[in-house]
Order: sequence, then C-alpha cells, then structure tokens
Amino acid sequence: MRYVVFLVVALSMLGCSSRVPLTRGLIKDYGLSSSDIPKLQLYISDGILLEKRMMKIDKNIDSTNYGLKKVEDYYVKQTYFKKETPCIAVSAVADKLSVAFEQSGDALGFVSASGNASSTYNYQPAKRFSHDTLETRPSGEGFGNWMVIGEDTYADTSYKVLIRNNLPYLLVDKTSLKNYSIDARKVKGLRQSDLKPK
Repeated sequence: MRYVVFLVVALSMLGCSSRVPLTRGLIKDYGLSSSDIPKLQLYISDGILLEKRMMKIDKNIDSTNYGLKKVEDYYVKQTYFKKETPCIAVSAVADKLSVAFEQSGDALGFVSASGNASSTYNYQPAKRFSHDTLETRPSGEGFGNWMVIGEDTYADTSYKVLIRNNLPYLLVDKTSLKNYSIDARKVKGLRQSDLKPK
C-alpha cells in the first residue's frame, strides 16, 4: 500500500512540472507582445552566484615587540539565485529581457539570439570575460568548482558572476501561457474581381 501512495505522489509531482524554456518561437506561437511577457511567471534554469570579495589590510607596529604587524581581513558578499528561482520580466525589448527577482526592481539581463526561433533567453552579464575561469573553493563554501564568467551589477553593487555549468536560461510555466492563447485568423483580402457586378 505504501508503494502505491508513493507512486501516486511521485506521478502527481511530475504532472506539476510544466516548465519549458522561453524561446522566441514560443513567444511567436502564443502571439505574446512585449506587454504580455511581464505577466508571465518565469524561472531560471540553473543557479547564478554573484560574489564580491574584498580584503582589508591593517599595517601597523606591534606595541609589545615593536615589530611590523600585518592583519588581513577578508569580506565576501554573495547574492545567490538558486535553480528555478521565480522571477518576472520588468521590460521586454526585441531580443532582451530585464528580469527582476525581488520587489526592489533590481534586474538581470537575459538575451536571445536574433533570428533563431528555438533560441532560449540566456543570462547575459553586463561584462562577459573572454575566458571562463574555474574557481576552486573549500567544500564548506558550497560553491566549489563554479566558473567565473564575467561581471554584473545588482542592487548597486558590482559583482563577479559565477555559474555551475552552462549559462542559465529562462523557463516559463506552461500554465501561465494558457492565459494568452489567441484566436487568430489570417485575412486573405478582398479584390475587385471578387465582387459580383450588380
């Protein structure tokens, strides 16, 4: 009996997972305008870590042995967007979406390759480095082996951008798309020759 309950719960959870990549083709298929996109519930496909490391060095003379004393203090500020964090587009212009994760209105940019209907909206930091750098950390930090790919500004702070594997892209909840299905028809037009003389 327990196995049946587990199976029903597992199947119902799978049925709830209706998130699909947001693509230019999907926007076109559903007839979404730039004013419709901010009404969609969006999610990110993978985590994004914004990190700023600062070091403060105090150099002075030790009063007990009159030697030079150097104290290094490290401060790390992190902002982490976990996989499938919900977000909302605050602006949609051509191939670029600005996406907010908090009510403060701070946004990250996601872009799609123009002219490619299957292209997803990938995260695009303000400055992308030419070479990704693997950042190895102690396992206790929880973000070991993430790649530094560029720099971005969030909440008025400049950060290094780290990702796990590939660039995160936007997902949309398929149920939110149902609100925007459009009954459309193509008008052929009317020619003089179509009119019957009276």
